Amino acid sequence: MATVKGIDHISINTKDIQASIRFYADILEFRQMETVQMDGFRIVYFDVPRGGRLELFDYDGKNPQAKRGESEVGLRHLAFAVDDVKAAEEMLRKKGVTILLPATDLPAAGVKVVLFLDPNSVTLEFSQKLS
Repeated sequence: MATVKGIDHISINTKDIQASIRFYADILEFRQMETVQMDGFRIVYFDVPRGGRLELFDYDGKNPQAKRGESEVGLRHLAFAVDDVKAAEEMLRKKGVTILLPATDLPAAGVKVVLFLDPNSVTLEFSQKLS
């Protein structure tokens, strides 16, 4: 049996590739890598700090839009570790990012989190360990 070594990449279907590129490059400060043209779509790659890649799929706006509730089965959110959730929230607010849950201590989980949306309505989380 093969051994899982870690997460290789995360893929997001985009509704607006340029807004998505600006969000992940300018707001989250992920390093944009190559763009690969496939048959009928393209993939824009980003380096995720401390390992892995993010793939933004662009179907030129032709992919159907789906809206899922927070408790429905499937992917709930993507979380990224940060050193200061409150400062991260302030930065997101200044840049006009939609905040779903302001900086909140979750003592049972041992973390402080802020939840927010990317341009594709994907829920993202910044998480900081409580001291």
